Amino acid sequence: MPKILVFAGSWRPGSMNTRLATLIARNLQDAGAEVTQISLGDYPLPLIDARAYDNDPPAEAKALAALVDGHDGLFIASPEYNSGYPPALKNALDWISIVRSGGPGLRGKTVAIGGASAGNLGTYRCLTQLRTVLELGFGALLVPDMLAVNGADKAYGEDGDFTDKRLKGMRDKMVARLVKVAALHP
Repeated sequence: MPKILVFAGSWRPGSMNTRLATLIARNLQDAGAEVTQISLGDYPLPLIDARAYDNDPPAEAKALAALVDGHDGLFIASPEYNSGYPPALKNALDWISIVRSGGPGLRGKTVAIGGASAGNLGTYRCLTQLRTVLELGFGALLVPDMLAVNGADKAYGEDGDFTDKRLKGMRDKMVARLVKVAALHP
């Protein structure tokens, strides 16, 4: 079974996207994947600029890229900031691409994305942008399913799972596809 790296683009206490990442990590394990869940907050990175190409990347960037290298796929839960994905997530992905030289930073990796928000659209607007950047800019192979959880402040039951059957079905389809495609493209 594939190894899947799971993380959220936000690490603030009480993050809806960390909660989503934790749920998806559990679902991936139930589907037979070997899962590693991390917090990007454990990898503090300076803001990337053109000097990154001329200098040795920070140890945190190397450690994060090594984690990506050691996994067949990723699940990224992204919050939405002003209709886009957060700069800290983009910065981390850019550092990974610097360390994983020789092509786009996520080439060869199967990726699924989702996001959670209390708003009506969930994180749909940011996920469409993130999907484009991950595919075109980072060379990732994205599964077609995205999970935009709206009303995330009320979406979970006491067991930590979604209460809505439709949302559970969408999640299950995405998880199954991520496991299947990551196993085919290690």
